[in-house]
Amino acid sequence: MLDETREALARELLDYRALVGMLVWAVGMYLALWLVPEPTTKALAATLTVILVGWLGLETVWGLMDGWAKLATQAHEATTFDELREAGAGYAQVLGADAARAMILVVATLTGRTLGEVAAKVRTLPGYRLAGAQWEAQGGAAVLRGVPELEAVVAQEGALAVAVQAVETVATSPQGPVAAVMLKKGGGKATSGGGSFVTAIRHRGGNLQVRLGNGERWHLPRGKSVADIPTRDTVGDQLQEAVTRAAREWGQHRLSPNEKQAINDASRRGKYWLARLLEREARGRFVEKRVYDQFKHLYDFSRNKGVDVIDRATGYRYEILSGTESNLARHGRRMATEFFRMLTF
Repeated sequence: MLDETREALARELLDYRALVGMLVWAVGMYLALWLVPEPTTKALAATLTVILVGWLGLETVWGLMDGWAKLATQAHEATTFDELREAGAGYAQVLGADAARAMILVVATLTGRTLGEVAAKVRTLPGYRLAGAQWEAQGGAAVLRGVPELEAVVAQEGALAVAVQAVETVATSPQGPVAAVMLKKGGGKATSGGGSFVTAIRHRGGNLQVRLGNGERWHLPRGKSVADIPTRDTVGDQLQEAVTRAAREWGQHRLSPNEKQAINDASRRGKYWLARLLEREARGRFVEKRVYDQFKHLYDFSRNKGVDVIDRATGYRYEILSGTESNLARHGRRMATEFFRMLTF
């Protein structure tokens, strides 16, 4: 679309290169959010997705997302500029002129605006009524009407406008026909037990990690929700207390001769990152052994790649791990299908 854009902007005496660069950058950043939607850009990505689903349709948006994921992979594997150009040309065929126009229109209109201003601005875009009707036909309104306090607003302002104001995340499927919307509820959201929680990490596989108001952290696989988390987890609390206590007991004097030698060897070779990693792993083994010695007669402990502890009575699972963000994220990716509480130190 560059030739058409250049011609249109030239009539307005604008620097088309600067404007096109800004638009391409903004669209590219939005598309990148589909692949890595965390931690703070989730609401913006969801809002733009709702608008594009209305304007383009669920099937088209899914095709764009699938095509972008393929482009990202090809670009990562490319070793020459020709391969990069070929990957871009392939996505241009998926994108199409009409989808590109709609995407640039939406991104350009919303750039620099707060989410609170978005809904009013969206109503001024060309084709708003048709987009709203398409959103309703895809089932978006049905989700919103399930919330009593929103039903009257939906009837008055339209489902698309309300969704733009309330959306937090959007789930799409190639089978359609529904774009599922989860509504914002102020700060933290309520659990089945009446407490609050926040989403700490949302993984690309559909699994997520939530942090409860009482400090507990749980990993939820796809298909599980906070309603599955026990309102009171006495076993987990006991284990967490033991983990915290063991971590306080740790010190350099706890290292075994072999561990000390490996750490010193790594430091002598200048591999300080490896020395730190070996020490963290030694600390983790120490904490796990302390907890094992204390509770081995009560619970099942695993030495394989699964969770560390299983409560025989309830079946609840627990993983002992250091509380660094990278380690928490890695465990969520490694055990994406497991429902467990994370015991951190």
